Amino acid sequence: MEGARPFALDWYGRSLRLTPGAGWKVWLGELWLLLLTSGLSADLLPHEEDVSFINEYVNLHNELRGNVRPQGANLRFMTWDVALSRTARAWGKKCVLERNTHLEEINMAHPKFNGIGENIWVGPENEFTASIAIRSWYAEGKKYDFENDSCAGDCSNYIQLVWDKSYKVGCAVTPCSRIGRIRYAALFICNYAPGGKLSRRPYQPGVVCSQCSRYDRCTDFLCSKTKKITLPREKSTVQREARKMKC
Repeated sequence: MEGARPFALDWYGRSLRLTPGAGWKVWLGELWLLLLTSGLSADLLPHEEDVSFINEYVNLHNELRGNVRPQGANLRFMTWDVALSRTARAWGKKCVLERNTHLEEINMAHPKFNGIGENIWVGPENEFTASIAIRSWYAEGKKYDFENDSCAGDCSNYIQLVWDKSYKVGCAVTPCSRIGRIRYAALFICNYAPGGKLSRRPYQPGVVCSQCSRYDRCTDFLCSKTKKITLPREKSTVQREARKMKC
């Protein structure tokens, strides 16, 4: 995690002659300047295992997946995965707008899966929300022609977001001093398992849940083997997954 950005406060203290009771005023002035000029810090961006952050992006993924057009017959319901979120955090610390080079390697990005999917968003720290980032990926669908399986531009983030076989997701946002032309950037990464490909349409169209496994239930228009849960904020910051039926 990037450390606090340096800020020269000593000139401010030397330029003022302190009078009795003025110490607090100087200190508060220095603090105000520090907060004003330092940009957002890691403390103000959500941690990858913060429950409210997890619920926000997992629920939004499922909401968007459940409302694709044309309707999807076999999209899976997504749940959080701690290993994927930690992989997103580890790569994000590099503060580069590049794909993770280890996602295809066995046991490098995840103890169970290889061929991990990845979506990346970068923007100013003070403009980041998970909703803005994820919806920008979904907006790529406007350029995607489902019937012809073609895209007028780059639709890779959209295709991964609505990839039918993906059912695990883990995300992290990292503060970076600069990425490209953006100073005080937020780098938001989501990893997916199993990862999507660009070799076919992202899902099968049809009546929702009509092509789920016989062992699945239909949850929010998605095929699910896991009970849907939302953890209260006072619980542990590690998401507890419900008991699964054997695949």
